[in-house]
Amino acid sequence: MTQPRVAGFVPLAGFYLLYFGALGVTLPFFPAYLKSLGLSGSEVGVLLALAPLLSLVGPPLWGHLADRTGRADRVLTAVALGAFACFAPLLWVDRFAALIVVLASYAFFTSSVTPLIDTLTLQHVGTAGGSFSRVRLFGSIGFVISSTAFGLAISRIDRMTVLVPLCLMAAYLVWSFLVRATSAARVAPSVLPGLGLLGDRQLAIFLGATSLHWIACSPFHGTFSIHVQALRLAPPVVGISAGLGVLAETCFMYFYPRFAERLSPQRLLLIAFVSSSVRWFVMSLTSQPEVIVLISSIHGLTFGAFYVASIAFVSGRVPSELRASGQGLFASATFGLGGLVGYLASGVGYDALGGHRLFAVAGAVELMAAALVLKVGTAAATPTKVTQAVSTEAL
Repeated sequence: MTQPRVAGFVPLAGFYLLYFGALGVTLPFFPAYLKSLGLSGSEVGVLLALAPLLSLVGPPLWGHLADRTGRADRVLTAVALGAFACFAPLLWVDRFAALIVVLASYAFFTSSVTPLIDTLTLQHVGTAGGSFSRVRLFGSIGFVISSTAFGLAISRIDRMTVLVPLCLMAAYLVWSFLVRATSAARVAPSVLPGLGLLGDRQLAIFLGATSLHWIACSPFHGTFSIHVQALRLAPPVVGISAGLGVLAETCFMYFYPRFAERLSPQRLLLIAFVSSSVRWFVMSLTSQPEVIVLISSIHGLTFGAFYVASIAFVSGRVPSELRASGQGLFASATFGLGGLVGYLASGVGYDALGGHRLFAVAGAVELMAAALVLKVGTAAATPTKVTQAVSTEAL
């Protein structure tokens, strides 16, 4: 491993570790924390829908700014600062109306962190070599450590669900300056309109499929901890399930470069969506903690395979000068539109159907995503160096 590669690898890997460490607490445990404040399932659904709602605005805006200035590293620091400052009021805010304001402000910034750090990583592997998945897996490691440790350490959901991720946010904000100091992100500013990417029919079909997939994942992301509580299972079931799932995701990302050239992004997406459908149908039929924990291992495909295949597909179709805009568009359509519909439907659906039936609906939606991805053509006629780096050479 050459010195330039190490210089860019450590800051990027460390940022992923800290950022997804924060998500390892908020993603699985925050819905139950909101429920503990006395909110209804529908109110929790509305609050969780704020993140995807603001993802419709944040990632395209910050991605466009990154492309126009050629300094995605500076924009990353700005959104990290905004996320920390807007999350802090949750230490004392507990009323529904106030929570709407706080969580909307937080979501405007945090929704753009992943597209920006992914953009910087793609730039790094495109110039220094390596594999995107081998850098990104440190995010999965951070998620595993924090979600498992938090789940095992607590006996009830309380304000530690806010304090712990807030400390990790402070850490990745400081770490972003190290990313800036070693980044190769000083690229030529773009004058092309990022929204013009929507004219690509294959990209549009791909975004439709990934949005459906994320809608199907929303019952797990939004109501899993609530569902576990309703089944009268212990909080460690949530933490262990999340930790095992992301451990499987980490393993997938590590081994992915070994078979990436033999498996197109489109085929990998199909495998991910069909496997996820099986996962949700099993969740709809069981109340046993052992089965719930075991089935979480499919998360390696639900998110790991889905994410690296999506990054590879977008990288193959988007011009390099619009890289941040392309990643922002993917985040906006998938996690924004898909998450908005999914979280709202999950909150209302949980109140109306209960957890088991809601997961059965998720399994059916996943099959719709699988059918749509069959209509997606090849990612690109001639892969760019960055596209190849997403999946092949290992760090």
